[in-house]
Amino acid sequence: MPDLRVEPLSLAEVELIAALMDEEAGAWLRELDWDYSPIRRILMSFLKQRLLPGFVISSGRKAIGYTYFLTSRQKGVIGTVYASQPGPEDTAEQLLSRALETLQENRSLQRIEAQIIPLNGLDVTPVFTRHGFQSFLRHYMELDLAADSLPVPAYPGTVVPWNPSHLLAAATVAHRSYRNGIDAVICEDYGSELNCENYLRSLVESPGCGIFQPDPSFVGLDRKGTPCGFILVSRISPTSAMIPQISINPAHQGRGLGTALVRRVFSRLRSEGYKTVRLTVSQQNRRAYEWYLRLGFKTRRDFGAYLWKRE
Repeated sequence: MPDLRVEPLSLAEVELIAALMDEEAGAWLRELDWDYSPIRRILMSFLKQRLLPGFVISSGRKAIGYTYFLTSRQKGVIGTVYASQPGPEDTAEQLLSRALETLQENRSLQRIEAQIIPLNGLDVTPVFTRHGFQSFLRHYMELDLAADSLPVPAYPGTVVPWNPSHLLAAATVAHRSYRNGIDAVICEDYGSELNCENYLRSLVESPGCGIFQPDPSFVGLDRKGTPCGFILVSRISPTSAMIPQISINPAHQGRGLGTALVRRVFSRLRSEGYKTVRLTVSQQNRRAYEWYLRLGFKTRRDFGAYLWKRE
């Protein structure tokens, strides 16, 4: 393919990238049943202001791939990498290499994270590995709500609807439940209660993991009325929901709260017309992964989480 060029997103023609993002949104809907348009609108806003860091690769007057990244304090995050098909096999490699080298050269960054669900058969693990990243297998899982009709089980405490006033207590629960697990290694968001608070706030305020739905989101209270578990739900398409977060305080695990929460969510989602519900889980989080399998979730796609830390 002639006339290939890589340039920063801040210098590229917005119209060319917009067409590529339309194609990407189609791939998200076709392959993952995920309406990517809310995220696309945010990215386009930053692009038009020349504020989105990243790179685009073009052939003539057509953009055929792009990646963007974000930085916050001492951390960099690769947001996505998308390569149009058909196209050169090394499109994603060129883009990712430029982005990773740019971030690694920034001496203020102490870690770089990425979680990328591949589209168009893309395999980005070799690129991350060559740049010194650790790789962790994760699963994008799906449950057919029509096939799940078990009743909501009893729980010795109380389950109440989500309320914004629960956020701080939920952050404490999330931090305690992930503190010694693989996900706290992969994702700095679980590294402290403050990080958990900021992460949960992003889930309910931004569309990165779907549009937050308060009605099918719930909190478990112990007999003293203290939150000891919670589940958040978002909408990723008119018929598909996402569970971006479920956490149970370790002191309350094994008592049926997790099952009570998910069954209540399944029942509510069915009543609201949803057909499927999705979630993601790390392969090394065996307890959670095997529990989801028992609930009836099936792996729809494997993807990688990647981590680099400065020596």
